[in-house]
Amino acid sequence: MKALLTLGFILIVFASQAVWVTFSPVLTLASEDLGVSVELLGLLAVTYPIFFLILTIPSGLLLDRDFKRWFLFGTVMTFFAAAGRLLSFNYWWLLICQLSGALGQPFLLNAFVPYASQLYGEKRTAVISALSLSMYLGTVFALAAGLKLYSIGGLKTLILPAAMVSVLGILLILIALKGVEFRKAEEFAIKQFGAVVKRKDLWILGAILGFGVATFDNLATWLQPALRNVGLEKVAGDAVAIAIVLGLIGVAVIPSRIARRNLRTIYMRSITPLIALFFIILSFAINDIILFAFLGISGLLMLPAYAIIMDWIGKFCGKEVHGSATGFVGLTSRAISVALTLGAMYFIGSAQIYFTYLTLPISIAFILTLMLPNDLRISEPQSEQQ
Repeated sequence: MKALLTLGFILIVFASQAVWVTFSPVLTLASEDLGVSVELLGLLAVTYPIFFLILTIPSGLLLDRDFKRWFLFGTVMTFFAAAGRLLSFNYWWLLICQLSGALGQPFLLNAFVPYASQLYGEKRTAVISALSLSMYLGTVFALAAGLKLYSIGGLKTLILPAAMVSVLGILLILIALKGVEFRKAEEFAIKQFGAVVKRKDLWILGAILGFGVATFDNLATWLQPALRNVGLEKVAGDAVAIAIVLGLIGVAVIPSRIARRNLRTIYMRSITPLIALFFIILSFAINDIILFAFLGISGLLMLPAYAIIMDWIGKFCGKEVHGSATGFVGLTSRAISVALTLGAMYFIGSAQIYFTYLTLPISIAFILTLMLPNDLRISEPQSEQQ
């Protein structure tokens, strides 16, 4: 039952992320089919980060209160979002479905750590990595396959894969969930959440994750216009694609090895100055070979950091606060990443200035890693002692 439930969880996370950016690769084409403006259709994707910022703390607290109920809530909301879109291609119905997916996403993402820790114990890292990989794959699939799917069969074919995955995912979860027990608290642990907020390491991890996510989001959003003045704008998409593909490989193989050797802190201290150095070099000397090499290596090293940080929470926080600790780190990181991604639009007039701008958050992240204790010096789990 546990294996079936995990497979269902992996599939529903994939569907959630695919729903998020379903229309992004075909905005201009799909907007004509739906009879709405490109801007209005583009707002569908914006609902996800907005709802995450609002709900990440409440969803974490609710998962700590009654994991099974709120995990199922996130699953059902995602299923409705993915499969419900097949019922009508009216924009306002699609918006309702998108809002359902945006509502469910925080309950799924903040469930990674408590789910893996409660069911798999010391083997949690592999499960967190698998869920993280599914999270990235759902986004990548929608972005990479969207135009091809649309060209084959229009809106129905575009929406169908996420719907099918969500159906299989919820079926596996409903079949297996009754046979698996999760922790259920007697009441909301407000005092325990207060202890989470007081933890210095979680503030630092949230900031490190935020600066890392901001760097990746900036590359995905602004690299193409930033490369225009050096004549490399046509290779921007391929460079980001390589970074993502290598990053997925990194997510699959790196976190478990790092966790097994208790090298989480050392890993983050090692990759941040290296990536900062890459961006410094790119700000002075840039060509397509250097761009592909440096962004590829950066993706390989950066994307696994999410799973490593989630595993930190699983190892060094008590099980009673895993959801709220994940939500707190998520809120901190998302606030930073959104601010820095929006700020980057003022620095894309020159590739040199743009890469200098990207150097700053990574450099700050490196400084923050120096404030983290080494893995072996932390009591396990810290929150239970508080």
